[in-house]
Order: sequence, then C-alpha cells, then structure tokens
Amino acid sequence: MTSSGDALCKACNEQGEIACPLCGNPMPAGRGDACEPCYWTRTCRKRIIIGQAGITTKALREAFGEFGEWLIRTTGPHKAALKINHFFSFFLEIDQAWSRIPSYSELLHHFGAEGLRRVRLPMRWLHEEQGVEPDHQAKKIDSEKRRIKACLRSMPSASLSEKALHAYWQQLETRIEAGKTSHTSARLALRAAAALLLATDREGQRLPQQGDVDNYLQAVPGQAASVTGFTNFLNRQHATTLAPRVDVKRARKRRKETLARTLMTMARCADQGEAWREAWIVAAMEYFHDTKLTQKMLRQQTVERTTDGIQVVVGGVTYWLPLDIEC
Repeated sequence: MTSSGDALCKACNEQGEIACPLCGNPMPAGRGDACEPCYWTRTCRKRIIIGQAGITTKALREAFGEFGEWLIRTTGPHKAALKINHFFSFFLEIDQAWSRIPSYSELLHHFGAEGLRRVRLPMRWLHEEQGVEPDHQAKKIDSEKRRIKACLRSMPSASLSEKALHAYWQQLETRIEAGKTSHTSARLALRAAAALLLATDREGQRLPQQGDVDNYLQAVPGQAASVTGFTNFLNRQHATTLAPRVDVKRARKRRKETLARTLMTMARCADQGEAWREAWIVAAMEYFHDTKLTQKMLRQQTVERTTDGIQVVVGGVTYWLPLDIEC
C-alpha cells in the first residue's frame, strides 16, 4: 500500500523502484520495460513511422519525422503521442498538393488563415526549423476575405437584397484593386449595407427607402458614415435620393438611456475592483458630464477618492462623480 492507501502491484511492492531499461532513470518496478516518458516517446515514434508510410514523397516523409521529434521535445512525449496523428493529415495534404514544403503564401492560399490556425504547432515548426516566414498582412487580408464571404452569404438566396449587396461588393472590390480602399474598410462598409438591408426586409424582397434608413440609424446612429457609401450606391443604381440622417437629439437621448442601464447594472455588481472602477468612471463621465474617455485615457488623468464620490481631473477641469447611484 502507498502512503495514500492505494494498492501496489506485486513488482512495486517487492522491488520498489528500478532503473528504466531505456533511459536509466528510476521508475516503479511495475511499469515493466519503460518509464512513462519513454513509453510515450516510443508510442509517438511508432505513430510517426505509421504516418510516414502514407506519405509518398521522401522529403515530406523526412519532414514529418523531424516534426514529430520536434513535437516530442517541445510539448513532451505524452502530448506529442496524442497529437501526432491529428497533424498527419496536414503533412499528407502538403505531400499531395506540392510534394515539397511550400511557401507561406501557398499555404495561406490553400488552407486559408482559419485552416492555418488549426495547425499552429506545425506552422511554428515550419517557421522555426524550415524558415517559412509568416506574412501577417496576407493573413489579415485572408481573414477579411473570409468575413466578406460570410457577409455576402447572409442575404436570403436569390433575393433582391442579395443582388444589391453583391453589386455593391463588386464596386468595393474595384476600389480595392485600384488601391483606393482596404479590405478592412470594404468589409465594414459591406457589413453596414447588409445590416441595413436585413433591417429593411428580412426576406430581402424590398430595398431600403428613406424611412428604413432613418429607422436603422435611429437604432445605430454610429453607423451613419459606414452606410453612406451604400446609400450613394443605391441612389446611383435606382435613382433614389436616400440620405443617412441622424436625429442628434434622439440619438443622444438613446445613448443616455443606454448609459443609465449600464450604470444601474454596474451598481448591482458584487465585484467592484479596479477594473470595475475604471469602467464605472468611463460610463459615468459620459452620462453625467457628456465627456467621453477610454480606459487608456483615464489612466493618464488624476483620479481622487472623496468622502462622497470620485474627482477626475481632465484638461485642468475637475469633475465629480458618485460612486453609486440609486437602483
């Protein structure tokens, strides 16, 4: 029996610890012919050999073996043995597509940024051991393209709104190719257009009229700039006179209501630590004083606790805030 009350096997009970036949390190006698690290190392190597048999190109067979050994060293033999079969399909696909180790741009084009995220360890090995340099800008563009495709698929199939959104995307794509806008800006504009179309008619059988634009911007006034490009596009294509108009007074009232709900919710929060305090000050400054701050900006200001609240000095002006409000 161990000190914790667990039963020992006969070998462990009689011999205690012995030297591992493979590495010489001490191990329980009952483990037999290998300690735990040696057992998992041996298991991983067996799986590597089995995987190599399925790879046709000599260079890729060797690469898979080298990756497996790197994985054992990097993650430990247990994790490596459990993960190696999962990564085999990545090397097999490389073998079938190129019969060599491809460049990062080739990998990105074939697998996409999302696909490469699923094989972070092989990509790390390719970078560290094979000199495959990641292109972060290309990766960002690929991610934006994936989001754009998802946005285009968000419309009802074969609907009027789908046709309008695809036509708008063709215009944006032309601007990207001409270097007049970025994939990120185009994606944001396309997302705003899709949101307006869905807010107008979920079935996609009707394009926005001025009342639809007004209602949409009443709910999200901050989207006025983003939706302007789409309304201009509709005006040109359909001879409409849409104008993104924001009722500033109404938008401010809605913002006040949102901030009030936020402060009420925060007042009920049991955990009122430093993060809560910063978030409270940011929301309260806008609610009580119409002064917008980010938490980063707040950390550069003078903040003092008073007997009845908080004083925040911004641009030489002192603002008082309560630390709580009536719920």
